[in-house]
Amino acid sequence: MSLFPESSQQPTGRAVLLSIKPKYADLILAGTKTVELRRSWPSNDVGVMVIYSSAPVQRLTGIALITEIRECDPDTLWGVAQAHGGGVTEDELKDYIAKKSLAYGVMLGRVEVAEVQVDPKDLFPSFTPPQGFLYLSPMDYQRVISAMFPRGIDL
Repeated sequence: MSLFPESSQQPTGRAVLLSIKPKYADLILAGTKTVELRRSWPSNDVGVMVIYSSAPVQRLTGIALITEIRECDPDTLWGVAQAHGGGVTEDELKDYIAKKSLAYGVMLGRVEVAEVQVDPKDLFPSFTPPQGFLYLSPMDYQRVISAMFPRGIDL
């Protein structure tokens, strides 16, 4: 299933909305952080993530295409983080992963900063920030993209 029928380079897979702390969301949107580090990941069929910059921002701030998911032990994930601007120290990563034997490096490709930062409650009145991720249906994804990019976007 493609979420981008009008695009010549069609990312495939599902869309997820991820809660990301503002300092990390800003690094992703600036292009300096090209890996999102996660303790868990839904599946390998995710093609795009919608970035929800958590409190105090609490807005949908951009999207990132996902190029690869790397399932790694903590030491390998630290190497991935160093090579791809993970935005954390080794101690912060180890504290975040805690006692997990495997964690995930979500490798990011193209990133687009939202033209309009959207309060998700404007689109989904019962929205509560997900602890990890929230799958978006194709219809909900299109609503999000239309609100964030009112002039349209060519992916």
